[in-house]
Amino acid sequence: MLAITCDKCRRRFTPTTEDLQGYLALSHGKKHSLVTCPHCGKGNKVATQRLVQALRFSPAAEAQVTEEAQPETSDSREDASRDS
Repeated sequence: MLAITCDKCRRRFTPTTEDLQGYLALSHGKKHSLVTCPHCGKGNKVATQRLVQALRFSPAAEAQVTEEAQPETSDSREDASRDS
């Protein structure tokens, strides 16, 4: 989650994970990305490193890590030993 304060209207907003991924894809290796304010439409310059950090700690990324870290169930191991 990344809270950004707009430079023009001074309102805070939080882009969604999908928005962050889109802004990161548009940055193409640049140091900054232009994140638009949903209230006034002005582009705000945000460091790419900050976008990467926000995605790393997003709830969707944490859920994906916990799914990968779950061990194999005993039923699937027994099925694998039968197939061999």
